[in-house]
Amino acid sequence: MIKMGAVRPTVSKRTKVLFPVMVVLIGGLIAPKGIPLIGMICLGNFMRESGVVSRLTRASENEIANIVTLFLGLAIGATMQGQTFLKGQTLIIFGLGFVAICIDTATGIMFGKIMKVLSGGKINPMIGAAGISAYPMSARVVQVQGQRYNPQNYLLMHAMGANTGGQIGSVMAAAVMLSIIEGMGVM
Repeated sequence: MIKMGAVRPTVSKRTKVLFPVMVVLIGGLIAPKGIPLIGMICLGNFMRESGVVSRLTRASENEIANIVTLFLGLAIGATMQGQTFLKGQTLIIFGLGFVAICIDTATGIMFGKIMKVLSGGKINPMIGAAGISAYPMSARVVQVQGQRYNPQNYLLMHAMGANTGGQIGSVMAAAVMLSIIEGMGVM
């Protein structure tokens, strides 16, 4: 039910261009193993905001994304054997993923409630549910649920901010974990 204030109406062009650059630089300093993934996440934003490669930006948003998705699906499907995939171990992995998303969402809402108290009631706790890396669906779910209880509520931009932070945080956490595992000599 809590309506959040409007997001900043204008952001300077310089800020829009520097944001992906700074994310890659800072992320690379914290977790160098994550640079390829963080770089790819930020590349599209950088291309769009720079305004220099508009045809390539449009192509990457549409045709290239569709082709990559198709080839990825074909490559995974062609190498996946039924007897390897259809095991109890696979169901356990799916179950663990489901439990992780549930815990992540519940924890996000709890932290959202803490932020609500600390902000004097200005932050809607549902924003915390968008902090997971299920991009962009968790932000859309927060928007729909917010409007379900208050049709005048518009939480999408706030939820997308938390969702983007969750995406970047997930990449950083995976890169740190990969560095630790490689340091232990497991891989």
